[in-house]
Amino acid sequence: LGAGPTPQVAKGTHVLVPLGGASATGWTAEPDEGVAEALGGVAGSDHALWVGLRAPPSAPIGRYRLSVRTRTECGEFAAPFEADNDVVLLFNPWCEEDSVYMEKTSDLNEYVLNESGRIFYGTEEQIAERSWNYGQVRP
Repeated sequence: LGAGPTPQVAKGTHVLVPLGGASATGWTAEPDEGVAEALGGVAGSDHALWVGLRAPPSAPIGRYRLSVRTRTECGEFAAPFEADNDVVLLFNPWCEEDSVYMEKTSDLNEYVLNESGRIFYGTEEQIAERSWNYGQVRP
């Protein structure tokens, strides 16, 4: 995974995550047989492997470009970056270890789960507001 124009391991924006293990920064990647079963297939069929990727609460937010490298007896293959495979990491206010954690359900309902609200714009001397549809949930 890499985030930003120049991902760096030292800054946590370039992450190498071994399957079945963890990176030095706490990212994990585990086979997820439940996804294949939920889609009506059998895990491992059609030469597909579903992987669950988990970021630590301290991971930098941003858009990560995902690349997968496989290694078998037949050789090694690195899949090219594809925008459809990007991972967008935002925040998790339900996770106690995340710096944006919200304990109160009322705060979560107001600040995270609302589909609409008000936004403020302008300058310090001249502020305006208007209604806004956040469009968080796709139909």
